[in-house]
Amino acid sequence: MSSVPSIDTVLLAARNMPGLGCFDTGLRTTVVTWGSGPIHLQNSGWQQFVREYCRPTASSSHVFCGGVIGWLGYEAGATVERMPTPSGPRPTHDVCLWRTDGALTFDHIDAEWSIQGSPSFRTEAHELLKQASTCTNPEIAPQDMPAWRPTDHQQRSSHFTDGVRSILQAIHAGDVYQVNLSWEQTGIPIDDGIRTWLELRKQNPALRGCYLCQGDVEILSNSPELFLHVDGASRRAISIPIKGTVPLAGGEPAKQHLLESPKERAELTMIVDLVRNDLGRVATPGTVETSERSLRRCGDLWHAEQAVQADLKPGIDVVDAFCAAFPPGSVTGAPKVRAMEIIRTLEDQPRGIYTGAIGWFADGGSAHFNVAIRTATLTKGMGRFHVGAGIVADSQPDLEWSETLSKAGAMAHCLEAE
Repeated sequence: MSSVPSIDTVLLAARNMPGLGCFDTGLRTTVVTWGSGPIHLQNSGWQQFVREYCRPTASSSHVFCGGVIGWLGYEAGATVERMPTPSGPRPTHDVCLWRTDGALTFDHIDAEWSIQGSPSFRTEAHELLKQASTCTNPEIAPQDMPAWRPTDHQQRSSHFTDGVRSILQAIHAGDVYQVNLSWEQTGIPIDDGIRTWLELRKQNPALRGCYLCQGDVEILSNSPELFLHVDGASRRAISIPIKGTVPLAGGEPAKQHLLESPKERAELTMIVDLVRNDLGRVATPGTVETSERSLRRCGDLWHAEQAVQADLKPGIDVVDAFCAAFPPGSVTGAPKVRAMEIIRTLEDQPRGIYTGAIGWFADGGSAHFNVAIRTATLTKGMGRFHVGAGIVADSQPDLEWSETLSKAGAMAHCLEAE
């Protein structure tokens, strides 16, 4: 092969593959996989499905080589945690999981593709690389990202800030410490989901972005946040919650504010404590560890993050670990159950995929899931996405609204430019 096909050309060449998925898994690898099933679309029984269709044989590779991929939406949290009964229509199933038998993985360090999986998958992957090597990379020119506002800005702003004030009352009454409040933008026409995601990926790179297509649903995720990674060999679990965001355009003063602000630091500390407690349910005693707080650039934003790691107890598998920590604490609040009750009273519609998790349960006992933020759902050519902010005691309603606009900017520009 004269040249190494790009991720863009491989994904475009694979667009008609059933059950297509593309996952950026940090700085090292991007995984492309596909499969026609079996498929699980019910809230009940998804744990059994994963255990049945993930094979126990382990691979020596550190990347995905086959297993179950898909998503669990926020309302699927009712299957594993006490939360208000889901109500109202969602644009997709709360749970959508399916089996794939291999992976085509790009190593960004070595700049090469590798193929793992069943003989039939490997044959398809070789043909795909051959086809992609003859394609031209799509031209995606850098664009400026001016400040963005939704068309019904005033009404949405008023509704959101009223919600923030309600949360502040609950916090001051001692009812809760932090709540993640969100709003949704709907009715965005999108002609080509893959090209739109590739543009978003280039314009605003994210460590945990992914693209999924199952049936008539496409998921375009630009998430920077790791919900859960479990290494099947070491049985080490890690979660890296994010709390605290400032726009890159704010320059060094904004970055220093994020680094030094007591409010921003406290916001992350609350969630880290919650995640420690969640992983502690399934961890060997004494193995839960927390890294130092740090800042990471994600495209046009700075985020504050902190890693929580633990060794899983004997007899605990990746499904148990997932269930112990879901829904992600960074996008619910603390205490988690009470925060979810408040979310239910303040948000008009179900969240769907937003603040759920997208990723895989791999053969051999590994797992990798993002937190489904900066994530759009595309059905029948129409897109929608949520955006939110964590509210704590010293939050200011107007500033929290402005933070959601900063988070939504890149996603909105790429989607609305279609």
